[in-house]
Amino acid sequence: MLLGVSCSVREPASDTASEPASDAASEPASDAAGEPASDAALSIEEQLQLQEIADKKFEEQLQALSIEEQLQKMADRTFQELQSDPDSSPDSNRCDAHYGSAKEISLEDFVVGLQALVREVHHRDTYDYVTLGGERIRSGPFTLWMQQAFEDYLNDYKPPHRFDDTQFNLYDIRVDNVFSWRNYLRWRNAVCLVSVDDGPVRDSMVEHGRFSGWRTEWPGHAMKWQPYPYVDTGQMVVAAPAIRGLEHYTKYIAGGGVVITGGDDVPDAAMLQARKEVVYETSARPEYREILEENTVRISLFYGEDTSMLPEYHDIYEPGGFSTGPLDASMTANAQWLCFPGNIDRGGHPIFHEMVHTINHVVFEQLNETYFYERIYQLAERALESGVFKPGEQYLGSGDVAGKREWIGEYWATTVEGYLMDRAGFKYSHDTRDWIQANDPDLYDLIIRYFPTEPWDHCPEVPPDWQEN
Repeated sequence: MLLGVSCSVREPASDTASEPASDAASEPASDAAGEPASDAALSIEEQLQLQEIADKKFEEQLQALSIEEQLQKMADRTFQELQSDPDSSPDSNRCDAHYGSAKEISLEDFVVGLQALVREVHHRDTYDYVTLGGERIRSGPFTLWMQQAFEDYLNDYKPPHRFDDTQFNLYDIRVDNVFSWRNYLRWRNAVCLVSVDDGPVRDSMVEHGRFSGWRTEWPGHAMKWQPYPYVDTGQMVVAAPAIRGLEHYTKYIAGGGVVITGGDDVPDAAMLQARKEVVYETSARPEYREILEENTVRISLFYGEDTSMLPEYHDIYEPGGFSTGPLDASMTANAQWLCFPGNIDRGGHPIFHEMVHTINHVVFEQLNETYFYERIYQLAERALESGVFKPGEQYLGSGDVAGKREWIGEYWATTVEGYLMDRAGFKYSHDTRDWIQANDPDLYDLIIRYFPTEPWDHCPEVPPDWQEN
């Protein structure tokens, strides 16, 4: 019986196993909508008008297709965009103008300065929490801080135009990383589009990894895997679009701003249940769905022992699942741990739990949710010290058992998981809404700020008066 959390702290694996190429993408099943080639003689406005016409034509073509055909068409187009030359796009021309006052410096100075900037943001401690025992827990909108730092840096500096591919043996850079003009432009354009078009912050984080090699040893880094397109399928499981390296996923469903994929072994009932839970979990704050969608959040469902059966995580052995952040290809969840007709599970819930973490990493970081950062860990330590919060069992990637520091970090997702399930006995503590409101009222007030208060009938096959023997 699993009554604790449904995840463990994952640690990045080495990058020694074979991976798809950094531009891993779908094998086009058909030609995408024709787009006019950019013309250097055209103004930026004229180029953008042509792009808008091409986009509108593409959308019109999609309307006549089935959902599965739409998905494949959209995946094919993304593949072509990933393979295209960023130097010839109207976005590059706009971004040239946007950063027109930047000072040109040597490539090595540019990279060293960028590294120093990333380290400074990564170690920023504005919202860190120090426990009574002196342990530090990291917290804060690091994604937003990084985007702001990137924007400021690119306003000030640029490398030499069309520099040659170069390798550096510098701190925090993978030895095999090659700095290329093409990857620099992809990153610069992604940062730029956040400012000029309100584009997704995730893109600038992912493209920074592609350019700099920062933290790309993780096999599930999003730069290694093409994202899936989003089409709300309603209560219908459809065939997943063919994407290179991700052929394992044959099933697709989407809703609540999140794509869910699974292999042949994942029951349709589990796919439907996962979507139902995401839609419910995001129902109180529907504006979060747009952020999840634009950041291409996806759940990789698996039906087996651990995540190693998934192509993105072939050497990661996590039994329940883990969340996704701005640098990850997907969130994972063990479908066997869900409760759906034909599969009754009374323990921890990976969709609810990991989506809480994912909303924190993707949504809160982008919105700078200071109200949350300023409260959550103080509540956690107080509940743990008083014995109100009774953690279950959690094991770290090293095999060690989690201690106080880890459980303070897990308090939010674990208690919200219990709140959403709202079933007595399914957790060691915080198992029903009434219990949370009576025993941890400040936490209850924080939960209902973000999550639904409408009744939820989780796992109805289990009698309401069920209790663990």
